[in-house]
Amino acid sequence: MARENHYEFCHFDPDDNFLIMVHGRKRVRLFGGRLSPLYPNELGSKGRTIQSQVNCDKPDLDKFPEFVNAVMYEFPLSSCKMLFFPAFWWHQVTSLEMSISINMFFGDAGDNNYLTKIMSPPWAEGFHYWFLNIIEQNRETPSFHRLLSELPGAIRNFLITQWKEYATEEQVYELVQLAMKHCGIDKLPLTDKTANNPKKLKIRGLLWRK
Repeated sequence: MARENHYEFCHFDPDDNFLIMVHGRKRVRLFGGRLSPLYPNELGSKGRTIQSQVNCDKPDLDKFPEFVNAVMYEFPLSSCKMLFFPAFWWHQVTSLEMSISINMFFGDAGDNNYLTKIMSPPWAEGFHYWFLNIIEQNRETPSFHRLLSELPGAIRNFLITQWKEYATEEQVYELVQLAMKHCGIDKLPLTDKTANNPKKLKIRGLLWRK
């Protein structure tokens, strides 16, 4: 439910999504999947989504000059209408009146279909940023060193938790290399601890909010 004039900051989600209007009207802006024109928050921002720093109603073009290159698609959405948001596409929603809507998030059926899709162009840029944001969320935790030492297994379990899909060895290797480059290391650390299950890579957000 949203009050009239409620402005939801521009963001992207890691899942395909239908927005279904039950009552009232909303204005939806879609901006595609390019990162630079929408100035994502710095890596480590909390939660499962990535937000833009740009206020789409009143963009500060001195601070965010590349926003002029963003291609926008605008849709009025009224009762009994539905709109598809592709995963990792920026979208900004404003409630034009008191409204009720439902979001339906979903992936692709299969054991690896969705992962294969989002790790390929044009989704890969947004997915890589989202994945590194999760790495950065965990970076200040006491167990991060152990997490890095068990990173391949942690990534496999994380992807199963998120999408019930099983990453290939090549996909895990790609994400391990991406995380290592981000952390500025050329090999994973060793640990003297042994465990049956690797340390969990977690999305950290709601519990941090005040």
